[in-house]
Amino acid sequence: PGASPLWGELLDALDAAGWARWDAGLATARRLAALRPSVVRLAELHDRLAAVSPRWAELIRESGGDPLNCGEPAELDLLWQWRQAETWLAGVVGADDVAEVQRSLAAAQDEQRRLTLELTRRSAWLAMKRNLGRPQRQALVGWLQTLRKIGKGTGAGANKWRAEAQRLMPHAMGAVPIWIMPYYRVVESFDPLVAPPFDVVVVDESSQCDTFALGLLGLGAKVVVVGDDKQISPAAIGTSRARVDELIRTHLGDFPNALLLDLESSLYDAAVRLFPGVVRLREHFRCLPQIIEFSSQHYYGGEIQPLREETAARLPGPAVRAVHVPDGARRNLAIGDVNEAEAAALVDRLVQCCADPAYEGRTMGVISLLGTSRQAQLIDEALLHKLGPEEYEARRLRCGDAYGFQGDERDVIFISVVADDARSAATSRAYEQRMNVAASRARDQLWVFHSVQPGELHPDDQRAKLIRYAVDGQRPEEPVRDLEARCESDFERRVLRMLLARGYAVVPRHPVGSLRIDLVVRGGGRRLAIECDGDRHHGPDQWDADLRRQLVLERLGWRFWRVRGSAFYRDPNAALAPLWPLLDELGITPA
Repeated sequence: PGASPLWGELLDALDAAGWARWDAGLATARRLAALRPSVVRLAELHDRLAAVSPRWAELIRESGGDPLNCGEPAELDLLWQWRQAETWLAGVVGADDVAEVQRSLAAAQDEQRRLTLELTRRSAWLAMKRNLGRPQRQALVGWLQTLRKIGKGTGAGANKWRAEAQRLMPHAMGAVPIWIMPYYRVVESFDPLVAPPFDVVVVDESSQCDTFALGLLGLGAKVVVVGDDKQISPAAIGTSRARVDELIRTHLGDFPNALLLDLESSLYDAAVRLFPGVVRLREHFRCLPQIIEFSSQHYYGGEIQPLREETAARLPGPAVRAVHVPDGARRNLAIGDVNEAEAAALVDRLVQCCADPAYEGRTMGVISLLGTSRQAQLIDEALLHKLGPEEYEARRLRCGDAYGFQGDERDVIFISVVADDARSAATSRAYEQRMNVAASRARDQLWVFHSVQPGELHPDDQRAKLIRYAVDGQRPEEPVRDLEARCESDFERRVLRMLLARGYAVVPRHPVGSLRIDLVVRGGGRRLAIECDGDRHHGPDQWDADLRRQLVLERLGWRFWRVRGSAFYRDPNAALAPLWPLLDELGITPA
């Protein structure tokens, strides 16, 4: 009563009537209206308050109406509205706890993977038990023994054993649920007129399969053709194109697009014509982003999404480096068309890299852009002489042209452009394919040795594009030293400050290929990705995209923790409270 006479008067009136008899107390309070109109107002408010918020009414009673504990009586309406909004907001924020939703999602995904694998495993074993009878087993063993009889396929009885293998296959194929073999072996083993069709046929590297592989499409009820028309297609070197065209007109005259079935067309090209709906796989995991960006820009319309993360153990210098050999000249020597100065410069640099501790354990390869392999042969002999057989083998060194590296990769690739003038322009589709393969074989670093400047070549020359890209790649990006300057929003900056205040090592806007993570906390050899949701960069229209991005990165081993802006701005300490034990659990300690 001393703190608030109005509350005290009301409480005295209520006590006079007995607190348990609220109606009588209220009536008593209302009778005081003639003397104190404000008391009536307070009584009404208290009446309403006790009905819907008994804890607040009790607090008023216990504290004697102290405004420091229960608010100013004149502001009861405002206080009540504030409390309603607070209760509503707490319900909205707490209804979908992000951490709990994320844990439930991860558990559901793990369970889905487990059930899928278990179902696949049991289905495969069940099918084998059903299908593997004595006749199937005998046919399978007979087929394997027949393959050994065929050998290299050049013997006098090879055709006889091929026919026998095809006869046995329809009986043997049901014994094994999945057959994996090169396509020439498929042609030897399966006759579409006799063998029952597979449920699904998957053809990998179809861009390297020539027209003779078209028969694979007739072996299955469904066919998945995997390939890349931007990589090297069959060359058909030494084959007369006129003779091929003549055979096509004679035997395939009424076949759609018959002239496209030459020996330089691939199975992938035919599949694109026959089947609609090409699905492009955009995720790239092999090369560092700076390396694969050349291919993405020039051959894939910028659609490649590099997901290879640049680790702390990166190689010195830029990921793509150009080395100009001004005295290099292409000459036709006894061994063939070579550029000796360029080859010598490349060999010296590769040997230096092998002696550098930063390159310890890295594999290496050399690709010559000249159509013949004479330049690669010259480099190969020099490297074997300077490095010795043991180091040569330890580095998995390989020297060749783009054809030889299709489907292969190394940590470091050295490219020899060879050209020294614009005597011929490398602008055809075949050059594009060769360049794309050559420029995308390096995982960690790509070196480009050239004796000609890009301005001296045709503007559309593929070699000029690669040299220009490599020269530009030598310009280092300016480092951003201010961590807060890297953040995109005030929300991220405030979370960053709270992490730094506890001594954690934090990287804002951490790149993983072409993707970015808001904040990455590192420590003890571990890492945790933190996403700040709910600001203008992570609104509801971005949630689906954010979830897809997170799923991609989780496949790479990332673990995520998310905090919403609504929860953070309401109570920063409470919003980040679950983060600290999670960091301890992961072994991420302050620096």
